[in-house]
Amino acid sequence: MVSIARHPPRVNGGAAETPQFLPRLSAAELDAATFETEYLIDRTLVAGQPMIIAGSKKTLKTSILIDMGISLSVGGFFLGKLRVSRACRVGILSGESGMSTIQETARRIAHTAGYSLGDLDNLVFSDSLPRFDNAAHVEALKRFILDDALEVVFLDPAYFCMRGTDAGNLFVQGEQLRNANQVCTDTGCTMILAHHTAKRRGAHLDVFDPPELEDVAWSGFQEWARQWALFGRREKYEPGTGEHKLWMNVGGSAGHSALWALDIAEGLPPDRFWDVTVKHADEAREDALERREAAKEERAQKRAEAKMEGNKRRIVEAMVAFPEGESKSGIRAAAGLHSTQFAPAFADLIRAKNVVTCEVHKSNWRAPITGYKLANG
Repeated sequence: MVSIARHPPRVNGGAAETPQFLPRLSAAELDAATFETEYLIDRTLVAGQPMIIAGSKKTLKTSILIDMGISLSVGGFFLGKLRVSRACRVGILSGESGMSTIQETARRIAHTAGYSLGDLDNLVFSDSLPRFDNAAHVEALKRFILDDALEVVFLDPAYFCMRGTDAGNLFVQGEQLRNANQVCTDTGCTMILAHHTAKRRGAHLDVFDPPELEDVAWSGFQEWARQWALFGRREKYEPGTGEHKLWMNVGGSAGHSALWALDIAEGLPPDRFWDVTVKHADEAREDALERREAAKEERAQKRAEAKMEGNKRRIVEAMVAFPEGESKSGIRAAAGLHSTQFAPAFADLIRAKNVVTCEVHKSNWRAPITGYKLANG
């Protein structure tokens, strides 16, 4: 290695600064070296690279994070769909939801995966979060990881770990996130930060479009994350249903990328559950289009039915004036309906036996004609 301290060490406050060194690899050494990319979750999570989980408000980030943690700890399937390559030691540090909510959520998700939460030996939790700008906190996080030999650690939410001032300053944010990177380097642990996306602004932006990396709030996180899983709503949430339709946009510098549609049903207290369906984006868009078309047809059908009922009502009201009966043309004229409106409504009244045939006698006609009157008239 080659020292980058070309001049005698400067003295700062009586203590000489330690010379710094940078590692060196020749092109030949780089070419000969073996660097492996291990996917802990198929097409979603690479080992050893920092990850950001981000989404808009109330997009189940913590619940999905717990699903990921449980699936990693048992070597199962993330969201019941994406295969985990092997079981890992996992830590979840969550300081926002409270341990009661974490417990209830973890129990539901573990039960769905076929496990009891208490039997998951590879999984540990904490309701405390470190501050990246505090050396003692960073050291405590290292000890937490090393004491439990954690391979993956989740920190939820990221803003609890950061100094709030100058959140828009890339250099200030970068300094704190660099400390997080150092934890990963020193422990070999994959760090996953839970964060949120900014509110979309601009007429050209649809709040129900898939989230992008550029939507992640505050400076530094987009640059820090080597991989990401971003969540947003595909459709507006209907209160009282416990059903969520979400986008999940995953990608990373290793080259993986995918856009998934999540249908998550979790019910309502006290009988909540965890049921997840994962579909490809194209399939979800096709389903949404079919549902919109079906809804459009249903609305058109309801409008036609309402119009038919209105026409029938006008006919009945007109026929009240003819208790002894009237010709069809006379009834239509009295109802004030065009023939295309009158004919189907009148035929429906006859089929329902609300209108019956009768003989109609006109004073200036020698013979009676076939007419119609109300059945209850």
